[in-house]
Amino acid sequence: MVWFMIALLVALGGIFVAWKRAKAMPVVVPKEHVNPDAPRINVNDPKDIERWTKELKVDEYDLKGAVQDAGPSADKVRKELRDK
Repeated sequence: MVWFMIALLVALGGIFVAWKRAKAMPVVVPKEHVNPDAPRINVNDPKDIERWTKELKVDEYDLKGAVQDAGPSADKVRKELRDK
């Protein structure tokens, strides 16, 4: 009976230690969720530049400037061009 109580206390102590460690671990929240399937603008690809200049109704220089300011995400580039 005594051995059983000792084994139970050791097991509960191990569970408690694991719970405290898990509780103390920081939760990492990314600053911005990036969707890997979201369209991206590659300013080094002439076909990509042609496609996006037609779709966004801007010239090549405005497109490259917006990509430089907002990054390659098409949604951010649209917002950048809309806010100008």
